[in-house]
Amino acid sequence: MSEDSDLLYNLEDRPPLNRTLAYAVQWLGFTLANSAVLPIVVGSALGLDQAGIAGLAQRTFFFQALASLLQVCFGHRLPIIEGPSGMWWGIFITLAAMAPGLGKPLSLLRTDLEFGVMAAGLILVLVGATGLIGKTLKLFTPAVTGSVLVLLGLQLSGAFVKGMFGIGSSGGSIDLKSAIVSLIVVAMVVVINLKARGFFKSIAILIGIAAGWVIAVLAGVPSGEFITQDAVVAFPKIFAWGTPTFDPGIVFVSVLTGLLVLSNLVASILAMERVLKIELPQKSYNRGVIFTGMADVLAGLGATVGFVPYSAGAGMVSLTRVAARLPFIIFAIALIILGLLPQVGAFLASIPEPVGYSVLLASFCQMLGFGLKDYTRLEFNARDYFVVGLPILFGTGVMNLPGGSFGGIPVFAQYILGNGFIAGMLLCMLLEHVLLPKKYFS
Repeated sequence: MSEDSDLLYNLEDRPPLNRTLAYAVQWLGFTLANSAVLPIVVGSALGLDQAGIAGLAQRTFFFQALASLLQVCFGHRLPIIEGPSGMWWGIFITLAAMAPGLGKPLSLLRTDLEFGVMAAGLILVLVGATGLIGKTLKLFTPAVTGSVLVLLGLQLSGAFVKGMFGIGSSGGSIDLKSAIVSLIVVAMVVVINLKARGFFKSIAILIGIAAGWVIAVLAGVPSGEFITQDAVVAFPKIFAWGTPTFDPGIVFVSVLTGLLVLSNLVASILAMERVLKIELPQKSYNRGVIFTGMADVLAGLGATVGFVPYSAGAGMVSLTRVAARLPFIIFAIALIILGLLPQVGAFLASIPEPVGYSVLLASFCQMLGFGLKDYTRLEFNARDYFVVGLPILFGTGVMNLPGGSFGGIPVFAQYILGNGFIAGMLLCMLLEHVLLPKKYFS
C-alpha cells in the first residue's frame, strides 16, 4: 500500500487478489459504459445491418483492449484506457452524412476509412518516434481546441436529436415514445452525474443504458434484432469492411483528426501525473504517442473507430484511489476475452437506438464543456473575437447549407469546405497562426 500519496495503491503495488479482481471489474464497467453505445450509433450511420453492428461491437472491445494492454505494458505505462475517440466517431458520422452528396456509396466510404485511420496511426508513430509531439501540439492552441470541440458538438447535435426522436435518415415525423424514453434517459444520466457519489457516478452512462433499455422495451420502442451466433468463440475479422481503399480527402481528414487527438493523450498523461503526484520524462510521452498511433493502426485493421487515451481514466483513479497496473492489466485481458465472444457483440447491438443517442447527447455535454473551458484561457481581446467568432459562424453556416451545395468543386475540396467542422477548424488554425498571429496583435 502506498505511503507517499493519497492513493491506496500506487502503480507498482499489488493489491490482494480479491481487491485486484474487484478493481478490474470496476475498470471493465467503466469501459463498457463509455464504449458500448458507439458501435450502435456509428454502425447505423455507416449503413451496417444488425450483424455488421454486432461485429463492430466485438471488434471494438477486442482491439481497444489490445491497445490498452500495449500502452500500459510498453507505452506510457499508465492505467489509461485506449478507447473509441469522440472526435473519431464524430468524423465517421459526419463523413457518412456527406457521402450521398459526394456520390460515394457507404460501402466504399467504410473501406476508405480503414485506410484513413491506419494512415493517421502511422503518422502518429512517426511523430512519437521523432519526438515532434511538442511542435505538433503548438498548432492546437486553446482557441483551436475550444473551437474544435464546440463545432463538433454543433455538427453532431442534429444526428443526436434525430436518433433520440426516432427520425430515420430518410426523414419522417417524431416518434413520441422514442422522444419520451430519450428525455427520461438524459434526465437519469444527468441526475446520477450530479447527485451520485463514488463508483456509481463513474458508471452513470452504463446505468442510463441499462435502465433506458428496460424502459424502451416496456414502452414498445423497437430494439435491434438479436442475432444468434453459431460460434461461441471467434477471432475478430481483419478488414471486415473489405480491402482498404485510398481517397486523398479521407486521408487528409483522418490525419488531421489523428493529430488533433494528440491533445487528449497529453491531457490524459498530465491529469494522471497530478493524481499520482509524479512527473514523467519526455520519453514516456513519446512512447505514448507511438502506441496511440499503433492503436489507430489496429483500429484500421479491425475496421473500427480510431482510438484515443481517455482522460477520464485519471478521474477513475482519483475516485477509487487505485492506480495499480495489475488490476488494469487483468481488466484488459478480460475485455480481450469479451471481444472473442460474438454473442456479447450481438447482445449490445440490440440496444434501442434512441437510448444510444440519448446517453451520447448527455455525455457529449462534457466534451462541449471542455471546449468552453478552453475559451476561458483566452484574453478575448478584439483579435480573439475574430479568431474564434469567424470559424464558429462560418462552420455553423456550412452545416446549414443544403446538401450538394459544393457539388461544382473537386471532391477533395468538398471534404473540407462541405464539412462545417473541418472547415471551421482549418479556418481557426489559419487565423490563429497565419493571418492573425498573436505576436502581431499582443
